[in-house]
Amino acid sequence: FFRELTGGIYFGEPRGRNEADTRAWDTMTYTRDEVRRIARMAFEAARRRRKVVHSIDKANVLETSRLWRETVEEVARAYPDVTLHHMYVDNAAMQLIRNPRQFDVVVTGNLFGDILTDEAAQLTGSLGMLPSASTGAEVGLYEPVHGSAPDIAGTDRANPLATILSAALMLEQSFGWTDEAEAVVAAVSRFLAEGWRTADLADDQTPSGKIVGTRQAGSLVAEAVRQAVSPV
Repeated sequence: FFRELTGGIYFGEPRGRNEADTRAWDTMTYTRDEVRRIARMAFEAARRRRKVVHSIDKANVLETSRLWRETVEEVARAYPDVTLHHMYVDNAAMQLIRNPRQFDVVVTGNLFGDILTDEAAQLTGSLGMLPSASTGAEVGLYEPVHGSAPDIAGTDRANPLATILSAALMLEQSFGWTDEAEAVVAAVSRFLAEGWRTADLADDQTPSGKIVGTRQAGSLVAEAVRQAVSPV
């Protein structure tokens, strides 16, 4: 998911309420430059993957979405090897559940991305599985999609996999260390393939001996990374 983070309704002006507190308003705005920036990033990523981009908007009713769609199409002309699909956000929300395999790279605005990424996270079984990157021209901030979960702080119950995968994303995107990033991702895949689960991923069929806490999960993934990068 490529979600535009600096524009849209969260930052639009004016916003407010009337004196009687009976009406409220927000403003959604986008510039072509804002859309071009995130669209180029999505198409560049698609070139390294399955060469398919889904652009999510509401161009049937919103002027900002019409500008979004026009601008994404403009950017797409520079990437003839990448297939572009447009999809309305309400349909996208349904399709994520109905047929998630059709998606590879998705690009969308701030509000729609905020909602759809949480929905998509559940396809993995937990918010504790999804990494994220907030990237600019030179600097990237990498973090899990989930919040800080203060209610389980210090209890050894938090799922560390999204944090670990965020580090892998940083290795790949900011440092260009593709092999190292792939080793971390492979270690997480091995952890799951061997049946290990943190509490948020476990169900009634999970053997109790396979349910681990934060520390043990981290240690198991770290050991898998060491084995992957150590010479035979």
